[in-house]
Amino acid sequence: MIVQETMEPSSNHPPAAALAEIESVAPFVRRSRTVLLMLEDLGGGTGNHVCRIAAEWSARGWNVTIVTQTPPVVHSLPSEVDIRLIANAGWYDRFPLAQVRRLFELARVVRELRPDVVHTYFFWSIMYGRILKMLGMIPVLVENREDLGFSWGSGPYRVLRMTRGVPDRIVCVAEAVRGMALRRERAGADRVTVIRNGVQMLPSRTDRREARQRFGFGEEHVVVGMVANLPRAVKGGRHLLDAVAAIVRQAPNVRFLLVGQGTERTTLEPELLARGIAGFVVGAGHQRAVEACYSAMDVSVLTSSSEGLSITLLESMRQGLPTVVTRVGGNPEVVLDGVTGFLVPFGDAAAFVDRVVALARDARLRVAMGQAGRHRVAEHFAIDEVAKRYLAVYEGLLAGDDGSPGVPAAGEIN
Repeated sequence: MIVQETMEPSSNHPPAAALAEIESVAPFVRRSRTVLLMLEDLGGGTGNHVCRIAAEWSARGWNVTIVTQTPPVVHSLPSEVDIRLIANAGWYDRFPLAQVRRLFELARVVRELRPDVVHTYFFWSIMYGRILKMLGMIPVLVENREDLGFSWGSGPYRVLRMTRGVPDRIVCVAEAVRGMALRRERAGADRVTVIRNGVQMLPSRTDRREARQRFGFGEEHVVVGMVANLPRAVKGGRHLLDAVAAIVRQAPNVRFLLVGQGTERTTLEPELLARGIAGFVVGAGHQRAVEACYSAMDVSVLTSSSEGLSITLLESMRQGLPTVVTRVGGNPEVVLDGVTGFLVPFGDAAAFVDRVVALARDARLRVAMGQAGRHRVAEHFAIDEVAKRYLAVYEGLLAGDDGSPGVPAAGEIN
């Protein structure tokens, strides 16, 4: 259920059709422990992942409450999962007053719920959690690291280092992210573990023709797609646009589908016209039903300069798509180069073009890599297994042991 800032229960439950998306949620489960999740918003890859994993925890008997500033963007949650919204209070709700107000609101929620575990994401929620832990209000504090900290400056890292002994566990979504946390935050190695992101496995694509017609692609086209927030410089969208002309020159039947914020036609078209590639690129904008977009694609690409462990990458492979992605962050922990797709150095335009063209020209290679990728995601990145690993950490810490989830290192899943 969703509870507004007044913290009174709301009767506006998600619709039944939306709840059907959470296939693994079982009704009438006996509740035991309580976990409180704190994060700034439920949008993007992290927010959607939290929604999925919260549903899994609820199905396993945990009471789950999420405190956030925005409601779920894509995935709805079962009514058993409690959402508390601490919305912006107005024009005056700015630093530092906004942070003080939210800290007091969170303290009120903690006093009310008395959670067994508090789990925080993103910088400010991490800091709120540490303050409440130091005040003795939180028994077990777990934190997540979702990326390489590209948006954190020297100030936030200084504060994190000063309080590094407060959290009971820091969970990183990739070995690359763990390495960064150890170096930049100087966190103790015994407190930092890896649990990679996961996705819910879905049936194989069956609506390819309809999806392609929706975006104006014919059967003769090889569709190269990217799902990303294009305005974010870290996603490297300009590198993809720079490569379009070179790819089409070598493979004239290639077309491009861009999905996500900043890919709306009105936003994207001036730049496409300036580059002379408007006839080859379709901008779909933000799409709630992103699976239908994957169904229209033959190849999925990422041109990011930094990644944690990309949900988009996992979703693409789950849908049976071969991938061409930059060798950054957790990407090499997901993609087996030459088996499930290709890894290219960030900024190496020639290598990127070469790999995309190779896939565009070889349908058998696309199918083989796509099948291998789907199998890899099912074996190593299924959301139900990810949920179990997090609960193993919680239960271990509550039992007083090291909370180790027994997650294999990067090399062990290759």
